[in-house]
Amino acid sequence: MSLRHSRKERRGEANLELTPLIDVVFLLLIFFLITTTFSKSQEAHIPINLPKAVSGEKATSGDKVVLFITAEGSVELKGDEPLQGNSIEEKLADLRERKPEANVVLKGDQKASHGKVIEVLDQIKQTGFKKVDLVISRPQGE
Repeated sequence: MSLRHSRKERRGEANLELTPLIDVVFLLLIFFLITTTFSKSQEAHIPINLPKAVSGEKATSGDKVVLFITAEGSVELKGDEPLQGNSIEEKLADLRERKPEANVVLKGDQKASHGKVIEVLDQIKQTGFKKVDLVISRPQGE
């Protein structure tokens, strides 16, 4: 009987330390906050003032190719992949070969000329892309 009694005395209360758990949760929270901040700033390197309009629809989801037209009229292509060709037509043709069902998202500055936007739309159509989304921003009150 003395053996049973001594085992009960050796068992102590099990304590669960919460401090390391709280530290890990805060580190994960900081990691996710920093990660989402960097993912939103990918397009910030090209300064574009989008035209404002009240009407418009949400962009379709799926594979996208994003083109920027700056106020000066230069055309920039957003993407991580290295593309073949120097001109925008060659780059669009290369993208069309890689992603034939992709939608083109066109973000044109409000000061870009109408002629430049039509020229880029024509190049997109000649390349063979089926759908183009023109991006706008909504006024603050809407």
